[in-house]
Amino acid sequence: MDAKEIQKWQQEKAKELSEYSHKLLDAAKDLGAHHIAEMEWGMKNAMDSAKSAAKNDLEKLKALQEDAAKEAAKRAATYQKKVKSVLKDIGESAADETEKHLEKVRSSLVSWLEDAENKLPSHADKLSKVVHEMSSTGQKMFKEGRKIVNQVADTAEKNIDDLVKKSSGKK
Repeated sequence: MDAKEIQKWQQEKAKELSEYSHKLLDAAKDLGAHHIAEMEWGMKNAMDSAKSAAKNDLEKLKALQEDAAKEAAKRAATYQKKVKSVLKDIGESAADETEKHLEKVRSSLVSWLEDAENKLPSHADKLSKVVHEMSSTGQKMFKEGRKIVNQVADTAEKNIDDLVKKSSGKK
């Protein structure tokens, strides 16, 4: 890569980082809104319980607590889905960008090796093969790792959903 290509690549990278920082800011805003909604609900529920306890209305307090427990289970499932959606969007975006840059690095490395092959007389082809295989393997490992992470996240979500269903079924 010559100086102009490097400068162009740096400008592209700066633009991508700026766009990604805006995505992260939007995700933080979404998560903050979800947190605020849950805190408001929790405060309302606490106030209702406190009022009922102050009036010494134990039957109403018990009913409020049961209703709150059922509602909390539903809200926890909804909240978990919202947060997972935001985090999944961020994760996929980051992985896509990383994969794109890995391909660019790999192609730059291959072109450098091809240039080196022309300059180095012996065993350059073997070195080139080794580096090419290593970069291809690294790229495959990244893709496989990404697939495994997504599978683990899906399994965790399923386990949480099952747990929420079991806990709401008991009440």
